[in-house]
Amino acid sequence: MAKILSKVGITTGYALESSFVTQSIDAFTGGEAYDISLSGSFNMTGSFITSGSLTVGGITAINDSTLNGNITLNNTTITGSLLATGSISTVGDLTTVGLITGTDIFSPSGGGLSSDGDLTISGNSILGTPGSTSTTINGNITGSKAIIVDNFISGSTIIGNKNGMSQNNSGGAVNIGMTTTTYPPDSIISITQTTSNNAISFTLPAPEQGLEYTFLANVTSTGTGTTLFNASSAIIDGIFICSDQNRNLNGLESIGFDQTKFIKGTRVHFVSDGTNWIFTAYCLCIASDTRNS
Repeated sequence: MAKILSKVGITTGYALESSFVTQSIDAFTGGEAYDISLSGSFNMTGSFITSGSLTVGGITAINDSTLNGNITLNNTTITGSLLATGSISTVGDLTTVGLITGTDIFSPSGGGLSSDGDLTISGNSILGTPGSTSTTINGNITGSKAIIVDNFISGSTIIGNKNGMSQNNSGGAVNIGMTTTTYPPDSIISITQTTSNNAISFTLPAPEQGLEYTFLANVTSTGTGTTLFNASSAIIDGIFICSDQNRNLNGLESIGFDQTKFIKGTRVHFVSDGTNWIFTAYCLCIASDTRNS
């Protein structure tokens, strides 16, 4: 159990003992474990290194901070870099001039995140609260897992792959009700429909403005199974662009392709305006091979 700095025995007019001084030296050099509480401001001009967790109500004017545990920050300004091998959680604002690096970074509770350097995240992170906070990174944002932003992302250059998913019919007929959790927005779903006569059917999530999905035919479908894309009601509008002619349609609950007509290279793209699903289907079949209801 960690010790606590003590004033016991320190009295005016009495002799000083070495332990009165060495306890402070041991505490601040790491010679022994001490619990230290600060009730005022804490200003540093050098580096700050800790191997445990740190919870603070406010830090200002730190050149560099390196944390091997977890850190919780409330209204913190760092004039250097912040590096954490654990998680970084902010309750208030976090502002740095240098880099912010952490395994998990959470800033959802009314705090803003700002850095003139780079933001590097190796875990899952949540940044900002809609309408009340902002995240500003003047350098690069790098993440190896999910970065969730409750509002929007803008930048001079945004580079990244969309989420890719695959679906086949080897286990029988496929009838999938999509959600934005199981099928993240902007997902590209590659379909292989070559087993027996098993049909494939996807039902899109409830419409949300800007929500998009793309479906691709990896190979040409075989058997007698159809390939269908559905909505919960008649809210599908759009166009089939086929090898012989186009089909303009609206007010549909389902579109798709007849057996063997979901031909390799076919692409069906859906985007929502918040009320309806708008589709564009680039087909390698003729118009009469498409389906709608």
